[in-house]
This record gives sequence, C-alpha cells and structure tokens, in this order.
Amino acid sequence: MNPYASEDFNRIKLTPKPKTEDDGKIDHPLMEGKKMDITPGELKNFTKAMETKEFQGLMNEYVEEISDPKHRPEQDQYLKELEERGELPPGT
Repeated sequence: MNPYASEDFNRIKLTPKPKTEDDGKIDHPLMEGKKMDITPGELKNFTKAMETKEFQGLMNEYVEEISDPKHRPEQDQYLKELEERGELPPGT
C-alpha cells in the first residue's frame, strides 16, 4: 500500500486559483497582446480538421459565400437585427 495515498490527503485544503478572463485562451498569432476566444483543445480539433480535404472544401465554400458581395445586404440586415435586440458580442 502506498503510504502517500491515504485519506489524510483529502483533508488538505486547497485554495483555487482565481479565474481570470483569459483563462484557457491562447495568444493571437497576428495581434500582439490579444487573446483568441478559443481554447487549446478547440484549436487542436480545428487544426486536425483542417488536415482533411472534406473540411478544407467546406471551409473554402463558407469563405467564398461570406465574401460574395451579393450576400452583403442579408448579412447587414442580420447584424442590424442583432444590434436592435442587443445581442451583438462585446466589442463589436
């Protein structure tokens, strides 16, 4: 039996580290001093997905669609509705 694995360790009071706004976020690679709103685990999953041709194709379609000027009025209307309802993310 391991003498260090006793019930006595359950009696040790641990003070949790206070959470900060940046906990779990990673540094932004393009903007110094900024944090990305993505956890290291999410970044790992995204990076792994980007290695697949299927995901690359879907991402390319998405970028082309949101970049197409014909969709701009619809996007502006959606953002206006969010703004009117007070549902825009902070800082936008």
